[in-house]
Amino acid sequence: MKHLLITGASGNLGRELIKYLNFDKYEKIYLVVNLEKLNQIDIEKSKFKIFSDFDLASEDSVKQIFNQINVLEHDELFVIHLVGGYTGGKLFWEFDAADLKLMINKNLISSFLISKYTAKKLLNGSGGSIFFISARLSIHYEPKRSVYAISKSALNFLLKVIEIEGNDLNLTVNAAAPKVILTEENKKWIAENEYHKHISPQQLAKQIEFVFQDYQRYNGNIFLVND
Repeated sequence: MKHLLITGASGNLGRELIKYLNFDKYEKIYLVVNLEKLNQIDIEKSKFKIFSDFDLASEDSVKQIFNQINVLEHDELFVIHLVGGYTGGKLFWEFDAADLKLMINKNLISSFLISKYTAKKLLNGSGGSIFFISARLSIHYEPKRSVYAISKSALNFLLKVIEIEGNDLNLTVNAAAPKVILTEENKKWIAENEYHKHISPQQLAKQIEFVFQDYQRYNGNIFLVND
């Protein structure tokens, strides 16, 4: 049996991405959503197990979610982790420590906890894969985005840790590192003649599916897009 967990499914990216994913290959699908935004997701909700209003930077919350995912000996578990946050517009000395802590919680701690409990589930399963959303800024830095870029750089290192330590669990991990994802929200500030420079949610969905269908082959990659 194949399980699929998508966090941040009701966010700006999540609501668009899931419209393009092929769910037919998964027997169990779980969505972590904001309950107030659930009705904005254009899917047949009866096909999904819905987890609402969980703080993914809280270990107790993440543990509660995974306690309801029953992975058996021959099962595979796939995770698309879309939860994250962004702040920018200031030089690094203008940010407070609280700004950095917020980005670390949203972009690193949540990713660490999701990875931890995915791995623990696969102690009994046959394998699986995690797909993160990193950022091009974490590799090719541009000014006034320091605390965001730092948190995404830490996420990149977490990916490298999982690449090595997940081997015995048949757990692989990869990430996309876009400059901008062309969601409807982002289109509000991007000129239409610049759209072709950015990855769309549909293209990102295809990339994730491509990796998951042969997940044992792809591991530890941070795919640069928008180059």
